[in-house]
Amino acid sequence: MIASLVIGVWCLATGVRGRFINQQQYTALLVLSGVVVVQSVVATIRLIAGAHPVELATFVGYLLTTVLFLPAGISLARMEPTRWGSIISGAAALTVAVLTLRSLQVWTPLR
Repeated sequence: MIASLVIGVWCLATGVRGRFINQQQYTALLVLSGVVVVQSVVATIRLIAGAHPVELATFVGYLLTTVLFLPAGISLARMEPTRWGSIISGAAALTVAVLTLRSLQVWTPLR
């Protein structure tokens, strides 16, 4: 979540300055996307092994959305080579942080 927040703020700051994201930001977004995929694979393995969250359907929905959202944001940012591409990628990274937090909350509800 922290990496996603940092990358999201970095991309948004680039957009506020009126610039398109650079290669280092794309690399960071792709690495973050890979980390999200690994995290989702680990969660899927735990589901198959028998660990179940209280709200299984909600958790699976968050899991799928988290995996698909960042690549979609990166694709949209590549199609928009203006400052708005930076804002799109920043918003996507921030959304992944929120989705990860919500997944964690669904997995371990408050008692």
